[in-house]
Amino acid sequence: TPPAPPPLRKMIAEKVSAILLKQDIQAHVVIDRKGCRITTQKSTCLQCHVYLKADIFSSFFCESKQQFGINLSLLLDCLNVFGNNSQDVSLQIRFAGEGRPLLLEMSDGDMVSSSGISTAESEDPIDFCFTDNPVVNKLIIQATALKEALAELAWWGDSLKIHMSPNSPHLRMSSKGPNGSCEIDFPSSCEVLDEFNCPEDTTDSFRFSLLDRVQKALGCAISACLRVNQRGMLSIQLAIKDDSHITTCVEFLVCPDAEQEERKEE
Repeated sequence: TPPAPPPLRKMIAEKVSAILLKQDIQAHVVIDRKGCRITTQKSTCLQCHVYLKADIFSSFFCESKQQFGINLSLLLDCLNVFGNNSQDVSLQIRFAGEGRPLLLEMSDGDMVSSSGISTAESEDPIDFCFTDNPVVNKLIIQATALKEALAELAWWGDSLKIHMSPNSPHLRMSSKGPNGSCEIDFPSSCEVLDEFNCPEDTTDSFRFSLLDRVQKALGCAISACLRVNQRGMLSIQLAIKDDSHITTCVEFLVCPDAEQEERKEE
């Protein structure tokens, strides 16, 4: 791809950082004519996706679908070589095919950085089959409100309980532990809910240890779309807008506590 607009480099770095579950984690990358998808996962409990659509770049060309594994920590280090807050860095990304390195060239005024990151064969990520089960409830909440709620509830216990219902309190998030319990209610009419489509009563719990990256990524998001399917799995899609007003998406698929316990028993 020819150089990406300067603010886009920072946005890509922020999104890559959002799915860096641990240092030196191997990410699965797929590039096709629609754009690029980067995936990381934590066992069978959590899967994270970064979507970079082709139209966010000033120019994008892909002759055929490519997929490979890459060290995500190295990719992030290369993207931030001029510092996390550099605003005027242009970025060019090239990949010549299987077995070749991913090449990044960045320029900031008179300074130029060229990097080549080794790639490897990579198996397809585990299919969490989220769409195989009907989505029963969906809502869109402003990112700031969700971030504040999660920060408060994480202090009280190890798990987040999410109750969605067509009846009051509509959306309730709660947590409890040795020090007590806390509940935060969001009526469907409240101003922080941009959309509320929850025709069924559902209550599911999720480990805060799996939501750590979600909480950090909410800092650069404008809204979060929460969907729960019939299996109790949670999809959190964060809409992230950069300085050029380009909106892109980071998605987290989180398995419920009950399903994790079943797998331990097996």
